[in-house]
Amino acid sequence: MRGGRRAKAGRKKKPDHLRRNIITIRLPQWMILQIKNKGEIGYVIEDQLANKDFLDVPDDYDIGS
Repeated sequence: MRGGRRAKAGRKKKPDHLRRNIITIRLPQWMILQIKNKGEIGYVIEDQLANKDFLDVPDDYDIGS
């Protein structure tokens, strides 16, 4: 069998509490430029919030995934 839909094929789905959602925030231009220079904005912000003990991170959360 080649291609097509197969049972148990593809990526495993993450639990609902680990899925990423889109949000909109307003930031000053200078802040946006500095964050963009460090990488993808969403991942940089997520990494900083998780690593700085700002939030209680679930035990099954893998930072950077």
